[in-house]
Amino acid sequence: MISEEEKQRYAEASKCSGCTQWHHHCKAECCKIVFLKIDPKELEKAGRYFVIKPKQPFTDWRYYSLREVQYTRGMLRFRKDRIIVVGRKVMYIYPCKLLKNNLCEGHPDKKPELCKLLNLETAKLLGQGFELTDNCLFKYKCKEVKADG
Repeated sequence: MISEEEKQRYAEASKCSGCTQWHHHCKAECCKIVFLKIDPKELEKAGRYFVIKPKQPFTDWRYYSLREVQYTRGMLRFRKDRIIVVGRKVMYIYPCKLLKNNLCEGHPDKKPELCKLLNLETAKLLGQGFELTDNCLFKYKCKEVKADG
């Protein structure tokens, strides 16, 4: 069953053509969180950093550098004190340096490629290098509200 608040968000999402019209709902969550597709138990290893070897070819170094993730010798280094686990989801929390007042100052040409790729069509194909946050516009646009609610 869908709550009245959810129904309202679906109705508002249908009127929005892009993220900038939606930021009062989502507060630019996707610009503050990086989802790490790892088992939370992997974080138990000693050290201040969690290291991941990205899939090759790695082209999104700028996306990570804007969140103060280090990329050296083919490895991404995430500070453990910025990682949280909610259920089975592992998230690195650090706002993008281009984010000011919940709007991207990198629009449209200076955004990292991963950010440029997010639109309604790619959001329907989750697993393309990103995951939708709980309040994302595309989360609401990708689902249909059932009439019986």
